[in-house]
Amino acid sequence: MFTLYRCNARMNSKGGERMKVYNPGDIADLLKLKVSTIRKYSIMLEELGYTFEKNNRNQRYYTDADIITLRKLVTFKDNGMTLGESAEAVILWHNGNESEQEGITPYQTDTHNDTKPHNDDIMELKSMIHKQNELIEGLTKRLDEQQEYIDQRLEERDKALMQSINESLETRKQIAAENNKENNKGFFHKLFKRGSKGSSS
Repeated sequence: MFTLYRCNARMNSKGGERMKVYNPGDIADLLKLKVSTIRKYSIMLEELGYTFEKNNRNQRYYTDADIITLRKLVTFKDNGMTLGESAEAVILWHNGNESEQEGITPYQTDTHNDTKPHNDDIMELKSMIHKQNELIEGLTKRLDEQQEYIDQRLEERDKALMQSINESLETRKQIAAENNKENNKGFFHKLFKRGSKGSSS
């Protein structure tokens, strides 16, 4: 449940229609963002031409339409766009919606020149998204190659380590066998000498 900003409804400055409004804290809770982040996003959108309603103290308040706009910005950003690109994409999307609501769509105009700017914006947005996807795919491929290289190096290191351990164990076995042989040789030599002395006496 959202806390309404100062009152349950305000007059829309565009058409006099009463509407529900929300404060920045409500929007932050809804979108799971900080209030400072909501303020930052709002300023960025305003710099690109978006308009938020404000009270007589120049404080922003937000409508249901503003919530949708901010949610779109977050969605674009979460899908790999930079914040600046996300804001520009939202403005294009918002302007397209406003044109449709006002009955000014590319399919309803009479001249090619009227549709060209809108179509160019759409093509630019598609190109930007395509480049972002290519960048993500390239980064993913590089990460996979790096991981494969790391796995290969670890496998080679493990093999070399096991070989070194086996060689060390084999060397120790050989040394132990030589020592045991020398000990046995010394024992039989002493035993033989004792036997020789007994025979002489």
